[in-house]
Amino acid sequence: MTKRLPLTLLSALICLTSVSMPLAQSGAPAAPTLAPTQAYSTFHPMEVIRFSWSAVPQAATYVLQASTDPSFPPTSTIKFDNIPNPAFAFAVGNPEGNYSARVFAVDANGVFSPPSNVITFSVFYNNPIGPPPTLASPASGSTLTLPITVTWNHVPNPQPSGYELQIARDSNFSSIEEDAPQLNGPSRTVLSLTSGTKFWRVRSFQGDASPTTAAATAWSAVRSFTIPTMPPRPVSITLTKDPLFPGESTWVQVQLTNAVAAGGATINMTSSNPSVAPVPATISMPGNIAWTQFMIQVGQVTQPTPVTLTATLNSFSASQQFTVQPPSLKSLELSPPNISGSAPASALVMLNGQAPSGGAVVSLASNNPAVTPPTTITVPAGDFSASTTVPTGAVTAPTTATVTATWKGVTSQSSITVRPQQPPASLTLSPSSTVNQDGSFATVTVASPATYDETLLVSSSNPATARVNNSVMIPTGMTTGGFDIFTSMVSVSTPVTISVTGGGVTRSATLTVNPAGTPPPSSTLSALTVNPTSVTGGNPSTGTVTLSSVAPAGGTVVSLSSNQPGAASVPASVTVPAGATSANFTVTTFPVNTTTVQLAASLGGTFQFAALTVNAASSPPPPPPAQGVTLTVTASGRSGERVVSTPTGINVTVGSTGSASFGANTKVTLSVSNGRDAVWSGACSSAGNKAKTCAFTITSNATVNANVQ
Repeated sequence: MTKRLPLTLLSALICLTSVSMPLAQSGAPAAPTLAPTQAYSTFHPMEVIRFSWSAVPQAATYVLQASTDPSFPPTSTIKFDNIPNPAFAFAVGNPEGNYSARVFAVDANGVFSPPSNVITFSVFYNNPIGPPPTLASPASGSTLTLPITVTWNHVPNPQPSGYELQIARDSNFSSIEEDAPQLNGPSRTVLSLTSGTKFWRVRSFQGDASPTTAAATAWSAVRSFTIPTMPPRPVSITLTKDPLFPGESTWVQVQLTNAVAAGGATINMTSSNPSVAPVPATISMPGNIAWTQFMIQVGQVTQPTPVTLTATLNSFSASQQFTVQPPSLKSLELSPPNISGSAPASALVMLNGQAPSGGAVVSLASNNPAVTPPTTITVPAGDFSASTTVPTGAVTAPTTATVTATWKGVTSQSSITVRPQQPPASLTLSPSSTVNQDGSFATVTVASPATYDETLLVSSSNPATARVNNSVMIPTGMTTGGFDIFTSMVSVSTPVTISVTGGGVTRSATLTVNPAGTPPPSSTLSALTVNPTSVTGGNPSTGTVTLSSVAPAGGTVVSLSSNQPGAASVPASVTVPAGATSANFTVTTFPVNTTTVQLAASLGGTFQFAALTVNAASSPPPPPPAQGVTLTVTASGRSGERVVSTPTGINVTVGSTGSASFGANTKVTLSVSNGRDAVWSGACSSAGNKAKTCAFTITSNATVNANVQ
């Protein structure tokens, strides 16, 4: 016997987990009374088991426990909580065994009742299987025309999608005309059968009899009915949607008394109002079939219009009347539900049916000046909907506004909450100098994590050269957002001011768009640091030089020197690799009396200095500060996006790799521009799942891969 699993279980396969229950407190709800399991107490793996108990007046929810150990130890107890009603069902997949169950009532404050009485049940593959279903109707030997509804009585413990019905041309079921498994039952309407005597039976699946086979009941007793041999005639016409609105479609279903001959048949169709509801002159019924369907689309009307469809075959007809309604206002939807003041919202107006000739002019009105929709929006003729931008104003506190749409006496409302904008804390461009259409990426920060998807306004002083979208989103829980800057061809270097505005504050940065062949701006030396800043003579320190922008092809050579090379020596120079903004070098120290050494780095006439204290061996140095560590991020996947970090440092374009230094034990949160998802792996992993952010504490040099979706 092939194993069959229910399509839907009231609860998924349960696993044993560690749970602990609080002791009942003073004023706790009364204990429920747990009834025996429905039907019987001997079940099979994957068989849904139904529990019920007495309702407790104080109960807000219930907790059901089951365990193979009647003492309900925390490490091997199944628990279902937040059950709203005094009944529950689940299926045990593993392990087999003898189980005990009990239930608790829980009041609105989370106070548990004493446990209920304990009931027992078992779950084994070899438990007995219950009786088969008993057939109810039609009576055996009946003569019937299609459609035919067969019914049966539920088994003692019916299963979701657990019944199988067979209808055959012979009592041995060697020629099965219909096999319908996974029925919820206990009925089935059969639309198409050939003429003659039919035999039918039903069985039920009650979980598993082994890991590979189903626990099925025996087949029910067999009954028969006869479909007479006669010219088929239409019985009914059914529409899947009624009433209809202009432009809407529906399936038209035609049912015959019995199946047509093997060669098929042609059915004549008519409509009482073909300009409103046209139908084909004929439809084809395939051979040995008694049911078919086709689709129609209705036209425009100005008032409720009844239509009658008629199907004719063998001089017999069946008709069905339905109504086509004139178009009307269906809904108004404002989005997003929460928006930053001064950011534009969106309004979507939907109609029942298509707009008539000339369009549907829908009036809009707001009850609060923080939201100012246009006075009207027009749904074009033939369209079902239209959208428009809704301006919002600056607010000092969350403000909810309701917008009302009105058309032909019908109104629909939608609400939106306008919230104060956070001012932008910073705006950075990477790169700040680009060539023609290479573009750039902007990163915006705010001071506090966003409590909703916050929107800030974005602008460009020269959209023809550097175009931006009109807003940037700071995703919920984040302090950074980003947006692309799309640049155009230029003949001369062109500076463009990019600005972001929110909360009355504007931050700006300059993007220089250069023609092809323009050499990139030279890097300048921006910093020299050493870590640690105090060592005992003979122990090394690490120096770091930092540039103002990425080093060009071939790298950038920075000169180094020490004013006391006998105490602390450095190499003559260090090279910042192409595409990087910093490089490290080793500072070698020697046993000396305690002294402070001045280290210098120079590039193009710019000098930076750092002090290093070299301590005598007998003088213990002060505790060193936290060591710096390097995070390297490789971004792949969706082009045009960037991976950025909080704190700032990482800003990597998809298709490239970048690094940044952070203090040891720093919590780093990585995210993708425009709030996109990524699959994160490496030192910060999303376990193969898509996630908007990935956060971890960096304790040593680490790498992360981000596959942007």
